[in-house]
Formats: sequence, structure tokens, C-alpha cells
Amino acid sequence: MTADAIDVSSFFDLTELTPETLERYADSVHASFPALQRFDAQVREHRQRAERGQGEPLKLALALLILGQNVQALEWFERAPASRERHYYAARAALGLGQPATALEELRQAGRHGWDPVEIDARSALAHIQAGDLAAAEKLLQKHDQDGRDRAEWHFARGLLAGRRGEREAAIEAFEKALTLDPDHAEATFQCARVYDLWGADDEALELYQRLALQPRAHVNALLNAAVIYEDADEYEQAAACLRRVLRGYPNHARARLFLKDVESCLQMVIDETREERVDARTQLLDTPLSEYELSVRARNCLKKMNIRTLGELIRMTETELLAYKNFGETSLNEIKALLTRKNLRLGMNLDEIDVEAVEERAAAPKAVAVPPGHEAILSKPVAELELSVRARRCLQRLNAATLGDLVQYTEGDLLATRNFGVTSLNEIKARLAEHELQLAPKHAE
Repeated sequence: MTADAIDVSSFFDLTELTPETLERYADSVHASFPALQRFDAQVREHRQRAERGQGEPLKLALALLILGQNVQALEWFERAPASRERHYYAARAALGLGQPATALEELRQAGRHGWDPVEIDARSALAHIQAGDLAAAEKLLQKHDQDGRDRAEWHFARGLLAGRRGEREAAIEAFEKALTLDPDHAEATFQCARVYDLWGADDEALELYQRLALQPRAHVNALLNAAVIYEDADEYEQAAACLRRVLRGYPNHARARLFLKDVESCLQMVIDETREERVDARTQLLDTPLSEYELSVRARNCLKKMNIRTLGELIRMTETELLAYKNFGETSLNEIKALLTRKNLRLGMNLDEIDVEAVEERAAAPKAVAVPPGHEAILSKPVAELELSVRARRCLQRLNAATLGDLVQYTEGDLLATRNFGVTSLNEIKARLAEHELQLAPKHAE
């Protein structure tokens, strides 16, 4: 039976509450916003009856679980008669609320009432992982090392455990095995995509996010993460489609609404974008104040007295013109020539010859620096292990900052000058560095 073949209004008339049946109804409820509204109205009506003692608490709890209202669902599960369904799905609600102790007790009761023991232990492992007891989770998974190998849930728990331990390759292997056994396992799909995303494997992550987006109960975070990847790749139409999908199900989702507004603004600017960006990039480069570069006091003062304040004004000068100025000598000249050479520029250069991309690439390449004693291991740590947000990680990739040693060579101004990099990402990176007792480079001397 397909999702659109189920009449959601018949939910409270169900006589059989199998996991498969519940999944189909959940898909039907979330297949469209009108279906979600109709079901929500039915749930409110049934709740009024249940409060008068005329409705079934278990069905109401399951309906609330389908709507994602875990707090209310858990309250009504407690009013329902004991059964394997009541305890198992109460555990699902408790896990959704981040209550692992409650989930473990409910799973224990579900097992006593006859729920599948392998699935009970797999879900219990998830609760232990949520509680931070990785040893207990591993013990449960090892208990079913043979029986669990044909269960998607067992492999999903193994992947989550490996991910919590920082074993990314093992996590991906386990999640992909879960998806081989159950291609529609939404949790495994999302977690696998997330690991790929944090690892910088954008194509693999996006493929999984797109797969999730095709499911009726599309994971909101998956759609938002996919939108970030699309936006960063300048694929604004696709980003907007993901965000509109979120808003169809959750019209008041503030983050999606603001994000969509930004994306739609970008869509208004894409006409003739390439030509405009090239002109703007060259203008921006030439208008860069010389105060942003490290020059000696003598050289800086001479340039100020000559009213040379931007990079463009400096490039227009020749060696002869500079040396003709009072107090400007060979030392200052060589200093300036070295600065320009590092940026793939030179004095007296025809401005039309400037290759902006080459300049940016040369500027983005981190310089070799001395490693402080005792910090060698920390500075060689890959920035990928910081588990930064998608936006922050992509900005560091543009700067070719692969390790913490690369990263700490940049100043706050260097990072903020990078495309799509804002204060939020800056604060995030500073916090991650502080965890390792590191900080960004000091501001360039004025």
C-alpha cells in the first residue's frame, strides 16, 4: 500500500498497530501540508474524547508521536495499558526528548512484553550512546554480533557508536550497511550524510540529503543542510526548493524563512554575475588599504606622505618614482617589491594585466611558521576534526587551511574577508581553537 492510498482519517479506526502500518500512516500524514492539517485536527478531536475517558490513550499517543509531539505523546503512553507497543513507542518518544534513562526502562518493559530482543537491544544501545555510556552500548551490540548483522537497526547503532568515538570511516561503513538492508532508514541516511558533510565529501552528502528529501517525512535538518551546500555552490534554485519544502510542512519555521529570503535575494543578482564579479573583484583588490599589509614604519610613513593609501595607487607607481621621494631608499623599495611579489603583482603593472584569481590564490596560501615547542601535535591536527558548521568549513577550504597550524596563521580580518564568512562562523572557529588553547593570529600591524 502506497502512502497516498491511505486515508489518514481512518487512523483511529485501526485494529492492528504493526510498525509497518504506523510507518505508512506517518508517511501519508506528512505527504502534504493539507494532510498534516487534517490529521492534526483529528488528533485534537480524539484528545478531547480521551480526556473524557471515551478515547484510546494508546492510539492518541501514537498519533501524537507521528506529529512529532513527543512530550504529549509520552504523557498519553503513561495512561495507556501496558503492552509491547505502548512501551516500545514510549521509548521512541523518550529518545526524541533526550531522556535515555526513561527510554531504557520503557525498552526493558517492551522486551518483557515480547518485543523483538535484537531490536530492543539495538534501541537500548542508542539510549546508552545518548547518555554517553559507550561501553554499555558496545556490550549490547556485541551481544548480537551474529543475529544483528541482517538488521538495519543494529548497523545504525554501530554507526552512531563509531561516530561518537570519532571513527568516521567505520561510521560510514556501518550506516551504508544499514542503508543496504533498509534503503528507507531515515535516521541512517541522515547520520551518514552528516558524517560525509563534516568530512567534506559534499557530493556524497548531497546525494543522501536528496534521497531524504524525496521521503514524505523529509528530515528538516537534512533539507536545511542540503540548502547550505547548494547555496555554497551558487545553485540557488535548488537551495530555494529545499527551503520551500521545509516551509510547506512547517510554515512558521523561522530559520528556513530567513534562509529562503537570503537565497531569493541571491537569485535576483545572478544575471550577468560572472562579469560583474570580475569587475568588482578587481576593484575591491585595488581599493585594499595598505594599512592591511605588514610594512615597516619607514615605508608606511613614506607612502602616506606620498598620498599612496591603496594597493592600486601603489601598483601604478614605478621604482624610479618611489626612489625619487625624500627618505625613500632601496630597503623600503625592496620591502614593497617583496610584498607585491608574494601577491603576484609588481610596480608599474598595467592594471588590465592583473589576474585576480591568481592574486587571491597566492594570498590564500598559508606561510610556513615556526611551531611553538610542545604544540607540534596539536598544530598538525586536521581542521576537519573540529566538526565545524558547513559554512565555516567551506570558507577554510577556500583558504587552503587544512590543519590547525594553517588556521592560526590567519587573522580575524583575513577570515572575515573570505566570501560567505561572517561573525557567527568567526566566533565558532575561535571557540574551537580555544578548546585547544590556540587563537588566531594577531591583527596586522598598523
